[in-house]
Amino acid sequence: MENIHWLENLQFFGVKPGLKRITTLLKRLLDPHKRLKAIHIAGTNGKGSTARIIAQVLEEHGFKVGLYTSPHLIRVNERFVINQNEISNEELNFYLGLLKKAARGEKFTYFEITTALAFLYFVDKGVDFAVIECGMGGRLDATNVLWPEVSIITTIGLDHTKFLGDTFEKIAWEKAGIMKRNVPCVIGQVEQKALQVFKTRAQKSKVPLYMLGKDFKVEFNGEEWNYNGKRKFKGLVLSLKGFYQGNNLACALKTLEILEEKAFFKLDDGILKKALQKIKHPGRYEKIFQNGKEILMDSAHNPQGAKALAVSLEREKFVDVILIMGVSNADERKPFSKMLEPFLPLASKIFLCEFPSPRKIVSLKEWEEAISKSPTLQKFQDKIKLISHPKNAYIQALKETGRKILITGSIYFIAWFLEFFKNGQKGSSLE
Repeated sequence: MENIHWLENLQFFGVKPGLKRITTLLKRLLDPHKRLKAIHIAGTNGKGSTARIIAQVLEEHGFKVGLYTSPHLIRVNERFVINQNEISNEELNFYLGLLKKAARGEKFTYFEITTALAFLYFVDKGVDFAVIECGMGGRLDATNVLWPEVSIITTIGLDHTKFLGDTFEKIAWEKAGIMKRNVPCVIGQVEQKALQVFKTRAQKSKVPLYMLGKDFKVEFNGEEWNYNGKRKFKGLVLSLKGFYQGNNLACALKTLEILEEKAFFKLDDGILKKALQKIKHPGRYEKIFQNGKEILMDSAHNPQGAKALAVSLEREKFVDVILIMGVSNADERKPFSKMLEPFLPLASKIFLCEFPSPRKIVSLKEWEEAISKSPTLQKFQDKIKLISHPKNAYIQALKETGRKILITGSIYFIAWFLEFFKNGQKGSSLE
């Protein structure tokens, strides 16, 4: 699998925002992105869940749907899915060979290559729709060469600030870059400051804007969701758990309404309900039972995600937890101590870990320094323990009297645990 090794080596080229390189590469491939009927999704949190909801509903209505998401948990194949089937190793190797030839020895980023591969693969396989998730930001993200049928911005939070800016307004401006003239844009739950950025951009670019809470909304009665937009859907049961999924469900349903208005299909109530109960998103509010413990895993990988997860835990009364957390910090600007704060009152014991990761992680030394500088963390210092490896943290957690374990933080941290449990708790191939 020589070509996969070539792709993996591109990770050392790092993150290089911009559209010039991807445009050049796609031109050599005869611009496959221009032949896709796409839904384009940006946002700090919720992109993956929103994408999966849309893809599943369209598939249940009889369409062939390509789904491109990132990052992957275990295998890069997870990024390229058609009707729930990942690309095979043989196909992946074949398409990477084409991309390697098209690259002509020039340097492209890992994400640029995977993005071009997704476009080419989906076109070759004749998908009816391509649901495409932005990697980071929007304006300069490699996926932003698309001219989609609908654009979506799920949420705005302070993440990747080195590249996107350190205020809600700056980050919103970057994500607003996916808006295209006359292309409808769905906006999820965002700060008022960010919303104003979107309104201004929409007005200038003649973008039809649909805003959660104004043009559509969802309500949860404890078991079922009700949607109120141009159409109304009641008694929706979503297989993705967590109260925060309401925002993602709402954005997905509004997008599907827009596709219906464009006469692509008729959104059927019965088919919709069936689809919503089939969606899978590993590592998002995922529960398992091991060694007499109820374990919940969720990749709340930034402060906004942590707050949303904490709200869901409180609503479900999943409290008095043993918390195991590991956080990545690729741009070295993530306010990682803020990610811990929402869980402090919910946890009886806290284990903070280092872990194997392709990206820079928050070290135990950094955690120690953060605790020493934070009066909030110091109040809970007695129940915080620093542990060098996630396996050791899990062993310690099993010794605690509490029955509930919460594992959260980086997507790569969750990936390690998914592999760990899959392998019968013998370790992870990610080490």
